[in-house]
Amino acid sequence: MNIIILIPVFNDFKSVTKLIEEIDINISELKVTFSVIVVNDASTEEKILETKNLNNIKSLKLINMRNNTGHTRCIAAGLKHISENEQFDYVIPMDGDGEDRPEEIRNFLEKIKDN
Repeated sequence: MNIIILIPVFNDFKSVTKLIEEIDINISELKVTFSVIVVNDASTEEKILETKNLNNIKSLKLINMRNNTGHTRCIAAGLKHISENEQFDYVIPMDGDGEDRPEEIRNFLEKIKDN
């Protein structure tokens, strides 16, 4: 099973970096392939993902929007990119500011198995 985690971000690359590292830790025992796509909503600050030692995330991509379009449009642009360019079974959108918790990914997978 291939799962893509989609994260929109505007100027908060420190939080997104921390989130990605926490995702990597939380998926370590899951028998699923995970990739992460970050959609940068035309941030005005430096755009650096300084992740270290990602052992469980297969790939990490950064998509840059030309103009600031807002959270919802970033997700839509990410979903369009994913549907046209990526191999996946499921997409999990997550907020880059820590509102969504990586521990909940396991719950999502349980719901998939139930259905």
